[in-house]
Amino acid sequence: MTQDLPQPGAVKAYPEPDAADVSELLLGWCGADAEDADDAVKALGALDDDARELADRLYQSIAADMGGKKWLSWPKVTEPHSLLGLYPLLAAVPDMLAYHRERGIDEDLSRKVLVDVGEKLRLNRRIYGRAGLDVANWFTGHVRGALYQLGRLQFCVEGPDPEPFVGMHIRGEGGPLTLDAVRDSTEWALEFFPAVFPERYDGPEELVFKCDSWLLDPQLRDWLPERSNIPGFGALFDLEGDGGPVGNRTDLWRFVFMRTEDTPVEELPQDNTLQRSVLAGIKADVPWRSRLGTLNLNRLGL
Repeated sequence: MTQDLPQPGAVKAYPEPDAADVSELLLGWCGADAEDADDAVKALGALDDDARELADRLYQSIAADMGGKKWLSWPKVTEPHSLLGLYPLLAAVPDMLAYHRERGIDEDLSRKVLVDVGEKLRLNRRIYGRAGLDVANWFTGHVRGALYQLGRLQFCVEGPDPEPFVGMHIRGEGGPLTLDAVRDSTEWALEFFPAVFPERYDGPEELVFKCDSWLLDPQLRDWLPERSNIPGFGALFDLEGDGGPVGNRTDLWRFVFMRTEDTPVEELPQDNTLQRSVLAGIKADVPWRSRLGTLNLNRLGL
C-alpha cells in the first residue's frame, strides 16, 4: 500500500510540525492529555529519515485529496513509530482550516472535530499501555473536510457519486446517546450538509444517513437493561443484510472492553453495565455483529 502514496513533496511542501506545533495543537485543539502530548513531542524527535519520508508521503496523500469523501487508506504504522501517522495529520490542520473557511464553516466546528484526536490517543493508551494512534487514517476524513462533529454525533460525506450519503459515527466520549441528542444532531446535519455541500446534496429531503456499527446489533436489546440508550439508538435504523457470519470481535474488544483483540475472554473487564452485558452474551455464544442501517427519520419525528 505504501507504493500507492504520492512521493515526497509531490503535491506541496510538507510543513513538518516542530515540537512546539505538536504540543500546541494537541493540547489547545485536540484535547489531548499532557502525557500523550509529551510523548508525541518525544517521538517526533526520534523519527529517522525513512519515517520522516513516510510522514511526508502521508501528508501528500491528504493534500492531493482535500474535499474528498470518507477517509484514506494508509499503510499500518507500528513500532518503533506508533505515532508516525499523527504528524502529517497535524501538519494538515492549516489545510483543513483553509478548506473550512472556503465553505463558510466556523472555527468552533474546526476545533470540535479535532477533539476526536485526543480521545483516540487516550483510547490507544488504555488498550496498549503506551502512546499511539493505531487508526491514524480515520482522521484523514477530519482534516480533508469530509467529517464534522455536529452535537453528539459525527457526520461524514460518504458513498458513491452522484448521490453520496452521509455516514453517522459515534464518539465514545461524546456523552449520553439519548434520543434528544440524536434528534438535535440530525436536525443540524439536515441543515449543514446541503448548505456546505450544495454540489453534493440538493436539500434536506434528499439526505440519506447510514451507520455501520456494533451499536446497531438488535441482539443488544436482549442483554442490555431497559434504561440503556443503545437499543433505542439502534431501533432508529432500517437494517440492511445480516452483518456477516463472523461476529464483531474487533470492535467489541476495542470499544466496549478497551482491550486488544487477542485478550482472552476470561481477562475482559466487567467495570460497567455495558461490559457485563456484552460479556454475558459472549459467554452465551451470542454471535455479536456489526450492522449497517439507514436512519429512519420518521422514528425521530423529523
